[in-house]
Amino acid sequence: MKTRSLLYTLLIFVSLVMVSWVLYPTGSPGGRTGSPGDGGANCTGCHSGTAQQISGWVTSNIPGTGYVPGQTYTITANATHSGAQLYGFEVTSEDVSNAKTGTIVITDAVQTKTVNSSKAITHTVNGTAPIGGTKSWSFDWTAPASGTGNVTFYGAFNAANGNGGTSGDVIYNSSMTVSEATTGLTDNLAASLDIKVYPNPFADHIEISLGNLEKPITSIRLSGHDGRMVWIKDIQNGNLDKYRIEASGFPRGIYFITVVFSDFRQAAYKVVKN
Repeated sequence: MKTRSLLYTLLIFVSLVMVSWVLYPTGSPGGRTGSPGDGGANCTGCHSGTAQQISGWVTSNIPGTGYVPGQTYTITANATHSGAQLYGFEVTSEDVSNAKTGTIVITDAVQTKTVNSSKAITHTVNGTAPIGGTKSWSFDWTAPASGTGNVTFYGAFNAANGNGGTSGDVIYNSSMTVSEATTGLTDNLAASLDIKVYPNPFADHIEISLGNLEKPITSIRLSGHDGRMVWIKDIQNGNLDKYRIEASGFPRGIYFITVVFSDFRQAAYKVVKN
């Protein structure tokens, strides 16, 4: 009986080790970014070693003036470590309350995939091999609604020695904080323009009336409170002074209409569907 119990215990231990190994090449199990929202958990949950803090491994094309709510940007995760044979990562974005925010959009399904209920991104089995000793992954991120404030991207990285196990790997944590743009997005700008958005609250449609504007507009965009784009109208040499959004199928909630000008200024209007 003791021998059988010992055998079962050994089998369970071996299975756990195998699962830990399998999780690495096929991506993080999720919740391993080192972020406050993930409780500080990182790759050391499955791999030995102590995480090292490093700067500059998470970058973006978000301008220094900050992200524009509802706009989509490219985020890049970069890793480099002398002698590493394989790399892995997980990145997420959180607001000042440590809540997940923004929308991750996969742009390379061969090397990346979402995890943690699509609130984070990690590598796939085909996204671990380095090029020239380094590895990078890119994805798109749609910024959250106006008023979110600062957003921090947290990333955990595994520089693996390729021995097929969980020992000897080096774990890194890196982060990047971006602010919300304020220039061109305040109520003062929206109020100063000859633009009317109605009815508000709305039921089945939204009307956008354009009056006398100094600069032409290039697009009108409608995003949900979570930053996800639900309607967009690109305008090239347009001469219409009114646009209508059919919104009967939209769920109840808060929405943001962003009017984008040719000089890159943007004015935001909040509308509500009851």
